[in-house]
Amino acid sequence: MKIGLVGQSYQARSLPFNAQRTLNLFPVLDQEGKEVSALYGTPGLIDFADTGVGPVREAFYAANGRAFVVSGSTLYEIDAAGNATSRGTINQSTGNVSMAENAGQLGICDGVNVYTLTYSDNSFARVTDTDLPEAGTLTVIDEYFVVNKLNSGQFFISNIADGTDWAALDFATAESSPDKLLRVYNALGQLWLFGERTTEIWTNTGSSLFPFERIAGAKIEVGILAPHTVEAVSGAVMWLGRDKFGYGIVYRASGFSPERLSNNAIEFAIQSATDLENIKSITYQIDGHTFYMLTGGGLKTSLVLDLTTGQWHERGFLNDNGRIEPHLSSGHMVAFGKHIVGDRRNGKLYEMRMDAYTDAGEEILRERTYTHLSNESQRQRYNALEVGFEAGVGTQSGAGMNPTCSLEISRDLGRTWSNSMTASIGKAGEYKNKVRFRRLGTCEDITFKVSTTAPVKIAIIGSYLK
Repeated sequence: MKIGLVGQSYQARSLPFNAQRTLNLFPVLDQEGKEVSALYGTPGLIDFADTGVGPVREAFYAANGRAFVVSGSTLYEIDAAGNATSRGTINQSTGNVSMAENAGQLGICDGVNVYTLTYSDNSFARVTDTDLPEAGTLTVIDEYFVVNKLNSGQFFISNIADGTDWAALDFATAESSPDKLLRVYNALGQLWLFGERTTEIWTNTGSSLFPFERIAGAKIEVGILAPHTVEAVSGAVMWLGRDKFGYGIVYRASGFSPERLSNNAIEFAIQSATDLENIKSITYQIDGHTFYMLTGGGLKTSLVLDLTTGQWHERGFLNDNGRIEPHLSSGHMVAFGKHIVGDRRNGKLYEMRMDAYTDAGEEILRERTYTHLSNESQRQRYNALEVGFEAGVGTQSGAGMNPTCSLEISRDLGRTWSNSMTASIGKAGEYKNKVRFRRLGTCEDITFKVSTTAPVKIAIIGSYLK
């Protein structure tokens, strides 16, 4: 009998209601395949560069082909060989950072101050113009640098094409609602102004008095919870929002109407975080799947939405104590033909690849907790479970020579788990190997948890009770 292996992470507030979990695996759908769905292993990490003590706070790939990261309090430029060159230092050594560019300058905002790197001569300095206020975030649109003034509804613009030159009267107020402005962002050719409870969209009218004006009717009755979760993806804007009714929902807006993308279980995980305002996002595309990841801010794991399938999964790092914590990634850029991410703990940079099967040498725990199985509370005997791992993927040497997986069973709806049973996924070339677990016992309700840390390609296609 085929049973539902594939699904998203959906650990509900009540585990007996739903304990499903998909960790370091993501669902793949294909109507033309052997099965209509499967689980693939998420990408691993390979060492690429080292930028000092860190942590890596943001990464940026410029239009001129230059790559930059903010690591700790230092701005580094990274070349294709992974060499790091310091370009300057900023005042704040922790917290989220925003970066943007015009044609000749890179701008950095550390949550208080603004800095510019001039591409032509690599000169770097904090902007000292007294007309520039303390800034929360930064963006660039139509060659203007734009910042939001801390603890206000105001945003300021620089002189065109010059992030060092600001005028006292070059500001406006997002005034359709009296909430504080928390994030400025250039998306879809418009200036998005995210407040605590509302969002406005402005456009460049070319006026000589002040070039930006709010688009008529372009007010969204949803604000932003975490300012560094805004992403423009596939003609839409995504963010972690809040409004006058509550907080902790992921939204997407293709126009002026927000659409809810998170579900109850993901929102429960978000609202359980300890520092929600500092959650940040990373977006990347691999194998035709575009992923939007929320991480940091006290989340227990990184929460990832696959925009291709609309399903959520979790990414996590297996620490030295055997516990799962949020993924290492902090900052992402596509540079030199590579997906490059920083380390949230230190100054290391990694290449993220589907054919990397460890996190820079550390094991990756991949785990799927199935939906609960029950036959109307009637006791039932379960003889064997067959899990459709792609077999014969073992390596010729090293830790992946004889890859294995484990099964744990819960008979109390996900509250406690049995000791694990182990089976071989198959050595190199053992393509007909079957992953079977036998003598599963008799019970009213049963829940399966399959996991592996094998450093090999992981694909799971189907699952069957015998």
